[in-house]
Amino acid sequence: MLELGKHINISDDLFVVKNLIGSILQGVGIAYLIPVLLGWFYPEEIKYVVYFAAPGVFSILLGAWLSRHMGKIEDVNLRQAMVSAAFTWLFASAISVIPFMAIAHMSFVDSYFESMSAWTGTGLTMMSHLESYPRILLFWRAWMQWLGGIGIVLVALTVLIRPGVAAARLYRAEARSERILPNLVNTSKVIFQIYFILTVAGIYLYYINGMPLFDAVTHAMTGLGTGGMSTHDLSIGYFNSTAIEAVTIFLMIMGAVNFTVHYKMFVNRRLKPFFEDIQVRYMFFFLVPTVAITAYSLLQIGDTPADSIRQSVFHAVSAITCTGFGIADLSKYPELGKFILGILMVIGGGAGSTAGGIKLIRVTLMYESLKWTLQQAILPRGAVIKRKVGDYIFTEEDVQEVMSFTMTYIAFLLVGTVYTMIRMGTSLVDAFFEVASAQGNVGLSVGITSPSMPVDMKVLLILHMWIGRLEIFSTLVFIISAFLLVPRVVKGK
Repeated sequence: MLELGKHINISDDLFVVKNLIGSILQGVGIAYLIPVLLGWFYPEEIKYVVYFAAPGVFSILLGAWLSRHMGKIEDVNLRQAMVSAAFTWLFASAISVIPFMAIAHMSFVDSYFESMSAWTGTGLTMMSHLESYPRILLFWRAWMQWLGGIGIVLVALTVLIRPGVAAARLYRAEARSERILPNLVNTSKVIFQIYFILTVAGIYLYYINGMPLFDAVTHAMTGLGTGGMSTHDLSIGYFNSTAIEAVTIFLMIMGAVNFTVHYKMFVNRRLKPFFEDIQVRYMFFFLVPTVAITAYSLLQIGDTPADSIRQSVFHAVSAITCTGFGIADLSKYPELGKFILGILMVIGGGAGSTAGGIKLIRVTLMYESLKWTLQQAILPRGAVIKRKVGDYIFTEEDVQEVMSFTMTYIAFLLVGTVYTMIRMGTSLVDAFFEVASAQGNVGLSVGITSPSMPVDMKVLLILHMWIGRLEIFSTLVFIISAFLLVPRVVKGK
């Protein structure tokens, strides 16, 4: 650790990180100002506007001051980008607590939990009796999830940061690697445009199927953003409509599909790229047996065949897409049903999508790498094995990186599960389910998450949401850099 510290230039790091964070904070400030527009549609809520306008302006001014030397940055290394991305999620969540504290009168910890859950697209909540809250606050949660779905960094790339190495490093640090177009900023704009079009389509589909307009807007945003925060305590189950559930399933799957696939479908105006994508295929490969097993477990507790299939399909899609919408009380599910849904939350959706989890391409790669290892043992020495999965070609380094990430992901998951089981006195399956939901940025719950949770448990789940959203390595780099930087700054070196 000490040797590593010798290679870190503190002054360069602070300069670069400060300016990158400043640019991103301006984006957060702009996001804060959008809910102010609701005062036009709901005049009775105009009194709440100040709780969005004030922190929004503050964030913009602070960001402008921090990034005033942004043009002087010539290069950004990956570590600096990772530190910036990790800190941005922490700071954005912190500055977003004001509406929850001022309007909902929640404690700072509960408000921070709600903000982190929203920005990371998780959906676990400290709020209940949602229908009693002002629409502007409910919109704020949905708006954060919509933006969090494509990432704070991606929004900043689209709007603020100049093209170049800095943008590319931040893009990768925020756990994204897909390139639709050669130019990174153009790629970001295309993703944003597709995201917006799909959201509008979702609003329309919800509305024509009987959902009130405000609910249609918020649920389309949190559905496509695979966030899952609802305006009702019963989530999608509140509407008791198979049509609305079908629309929700469509939006959840769209949100969990790689945006490169969306781009190909939009350009070619064909569905073929969707069905040809290896991640989509594996998504359904995992869904089919899960639906069957979950439905079987529900039949054992007396549910009707039709209701068992309906619930298992909806919750299985909600789990693997890392959305978190629900239509029934999962705390009453059999252990087998909860465990199998928990596995889907760990697997997650497609890489290059708004979903969380390990990601389908990594799970697929691990399975394929086992086949390659067996082939290498069977084939003659010197035989060349082409490491290709669908349209993706991988190197040995890629396989090792995936293995390393997966082992680290599972290690964090196990530590959180054991701590939750001991601290809360729950069963192993319930603890695993809740932690998998937080770390996978899902939002499904078996009832453990609530305002009555001990503070340390709230902090634990906040950390899991943060770690999961940035896919672990950015947060680890941030923590290690902080331990190296702080002592040296204190000593004045």
